[in-house]
Amino acid sequence: MAPDRRARAARLDRNRVICAIVACLLAYGVARLLVAGIAAGTGGPDRIHLGQMIALFGLPVMVVVGFGAWKGHAGLLMLGACGGLAAGLRLFAA
Repeated sequence: MAPDRRARAARLDRNRVICAIVACLLAYGVARLLVAGIAAGTGGPDRIHLGQMIALFGLPVMVVVGFGAWKGHAGLLMLGACGGLAAGLRLFAA
């Protein structure tokens, strides 16, 4: 294998690992914001449990979408937009 190909392969591997880590962190942040946004109302513990269920079911999907959409890091941008929406949900619910 030529040195250029090895360097390119190593760079792609690093980019994939970094993208996976960022996708996991963003998905976790969005899930936390969803729980906080849904639980911000006056519904009591039922709303907290609903938020936790939605976050638990949505977390793996968000990780896969964030890591899987490669073109222009579209998945990471979509996760960032979902985080903005979740933060807005928390602001408007309060």
